[in-house]
Amino acid sequence: MLRRVALILLVVLGLSPGVYWREALPPPDRTPLVVARNIVGAGARIGGPEGPVVEGVWHLTSPNDLFGSYSALLALPDGSLFSFGDQGNWLRLPHPPGGRAQFGEDFPHLDADKPMRDVESATRDPATGRIWLGLEGRNAIIRMKGDLSDQQAVQPPEMQDWPYNLGPESLLRMADGRFLVLSEGRIAPGGKSVGLLFPSDPVDDARPQSFTFDPPGNERPSDIAQLPDGRVLVLTRGVDFFGLPPHFTVHLLLADPAAIRPGEDWPWRLVAKIGGNAVPYENYEGLAVSGGEDGRPVTLWIICDDNQSRIIQRTLLVELKWRVPRRR
Repeated sequence: MLRRVALILLVVLGLSPGVYWREALPPPDRTPLVVARNIVGAGARIGGPEGPVVEGVWHLTSPNDLFGSYSALLALPDGSLFSFGDQGNWLRLPHPPGGRAQFGEDFPHLDADKPMRDVESATRDPATGRIWLGLEGRNAIIRMKGDLSDQQAVQPPEMQDWPYNLGPESLLRMADGRFLVLSEGRIAPGGKSVGLLFPSDPVDDARPQSFTFDPPGNERPSDIAQLPDGRVLVLTRGVDFFGLPPHFTVHLLLADPAAIRPGEDWPWRLVAKIGGNAVPYENYEGLAVSGGEDGRPVTLWIICDDNQSRIIQRTLLVELKWRVPRRR
């Protein structure tokens, strides 16, 4: 009996490659739909009495094959969200999230190999609509128009020794035209992240000043966004391997670009921990800020990267309201 079963298995295995080889692949699914299910109620405050208030947490799903792995996020003037993934893909999501969405992968500068098309950060000039993307695998920055045309790329010399998977995880064009870049890797002396402050557009060959950034615990910078008063929020992320169960650790930090000094640590203060009862633990990587004019609360948007493993991880979109405290 065992010999018969073994022979049957060998026959099946021998036939299988031919069967699969002849099967036609299904056509790609380009359904322009995102389903958003709110999984957390509004009202919880995180980070103490001055911390942000949760407006909602949406679990995003889509049948579209381009969906997922979002590592960078922009808030556009019309209220929509523009997110970029580490597979070279992008998503434009309406507000409120859910319903008809736009998907694409329009980056001719990106190589077919994942390490060379790994978009990890994005920033935008509100005056011109120009967009800049940080590519982790190439340690490069791409500049383009708002419609993703006229793409130009640069690989700043100061970033060329960064490990291919620990590159420009955070990229910000500030309101005054300067640019901030933070490495994901803790590659500076003392196990700190490298920061670069460019006096103008890196694509125009501006040369930066270097500083260091030391997030809490074992965390690393994952995104950065500017507030209306000129200060910035930095999203940091790590992993607690000894937690029950093991989980991602994520924090929001408040820092002031005016405090950057060449060769020194950039100081920060804690705003809130992301993850726990009010907001689920996840691999949050993208941060965007909108609103806040005339002293009104800002809206913080945070999105997570599911690493194309939709069973183990989820694509979550978090909305927070925050009345920014005055400068001390």
